[in-house]
Amino acid sequence: MRLQPYQAFEVEGDFEILASRKVVREVTNGITIDSSVVTADGDGKKILKKGYPVGKLANGKYGPYDSTKSNGQESPSVLIKETIDVTAGDHIVGGYEVAKVYADRLPVTVDATLKGKMPQIVFA
Repeated sequence: MRLQPYQAFEVEGDFEILASRKVVREVTNGITIDSSVVTADGDGKKILKKGYPVGKLANGKYGPYDSTKSNGQESPSVLIKETIDVTAGDHIVGGYEVAKVYADRLPVTVDATLKGKMPQIVFA
């Protein structure tokens, strides 16, 4: 008889990005993602995946990290906590300001530039 719990199935996108829960600071009251700065994919959907870095824009909303921009998106400060679809408009989501995360589980390439711009996030 097996008494240990086991995972019967895995939901796509429901993976853990946190490498440690010892030092985590979440955004209070969430952040608003500005749908107008999110690029649509081939199907016309504007989706940001869990763990995507976002930067604060001049209007107070957040946009996905893009090092080529100069509107705030080039300076990420938060990793979003869940996958969201902003096709229909702006969306409020939770995020991590301080955390230790698995770099290989994030939907972006973690390089020295991103690490330098997010000193409160430890990439494992």
